[in-house]
Amino acid sequence: MSKREELYNYYKSQFDEIEIDESNHLIKKYSSIEREYNLIHNGVGIRDLSRYSKIFIHGKDSVSLLRRLATNRIIDLKVLEWVRTLFVNFEGNIIDRTLLMKFEDYFILIGYNTEKQKLFKWINRFIINDDISLSDSSDEYTIFEVMGSQATSYMTMILGDKFYDFKENNILRVQVEDFFVHGIKINDCGAVDKYIILIDSKNAIRTLEIMEENKSVFDFGMVGEDAYNIFRIENGIPTAPNELNDSVNPSEVYLNSEVSNLKHDYMGHENVEDKNVNLSRLVKIKFKHNADSLKLPLSIIDDKNMEIGVITSFANNNIIKFPIGLGFIDFDLGINGNSYFATDGKNKIEIIICELRK
Repeated sequence: MSKREELYNYYKSQFDEIEIDESNHLIKKYSSIEREYNLIHNGVGIRDLSRYSKIFIHGKDSVSLLRRLATNRIIDLKVLEWVRTLFVNFEGNIIDRTLLMKFEDYFILIGYNTEKQKLFKWINRFIINDDISLSDSSDEYTIFEVMGSQATSYMTMILGDKFYDFKENNILRVQVEDFFVHGIKINDCGAVDKYIILIDSKNAIRTLEIMEENKSVFDFGMVGEDAYNIFRIENGIPTAPNELNDSVNPSEVYLNSEVSNLKHDYMGHENVEDKNVNLSRLVKIKFKHNADSLKLPLSIIDDKNMEIGVITSFANNNIIKFPIGLGFIDFDLGINGNSYFATDGKNKIEIIICELRK
């Protein structure tokens, strides 16, 4: 039995209402969507990101390889530091959005595209005679994400004075009992502060137990993907494969901060930097009415039935007043004073398009 399967069996023993999509190890909910949504807004929510790809990179040519493929600068990265970076294809579109962590003599690359080995295969194709060891370590490491309005207060209590060792891009190494936990503080798309915890998978269950034992007065619990999906759409956070895929340019999803303007030697940089390409832009969608009849994929049309965009993410739950979504519209399209609709080809519902970034 893999470590990931052990962890899921642990969840099943702890949560009577748990719902897991076994096909891709997606934990839809642990308890109720309403409780988990409230944890993110008013408490401390823990997400298990174990299904995200984790790649171990070792060897004297590692930096050279990553420099050729990563959009952000890594040359100045020191031991126990991290950086957000994208990997793009020859057309400048997104292979994956990643978190690169540097350790003493190796890197760990955390990818956000759950498509099996997509990032690993992309990197591996550029290794020829290099001194590089590349391995899929998805089962060896477990990642937890700590978030919510009380997350910072909770982490302060858990870490004590060590909490104040968090810097802009450092990795905090903390010994817990007889093992080490590595953590970072990160802001996601300028919208949400989060804490990422990386541990050896053999210590994952014990880590969760310790976090639970020390929850004190905090409203604390696990959060599944259904509740998080509502939250991330509210905050305009793109995800793979919906908004992050190999047909999307970084500029379209406002990830320019993860592309260094001082770096012009990575694969696909010409198309990332080309401002003359025909781009769309990511927007938020508010539905004016109930949308039970609609299913993705959805097109966005104007009052003349002309298609002007697409809806890529959709949340429809009774804990929010009306359905919401994320989507793309033409880059130059003005949205003020016009009527727009979401349609699946049969039904259509009036929507409001909201700019994601001013």
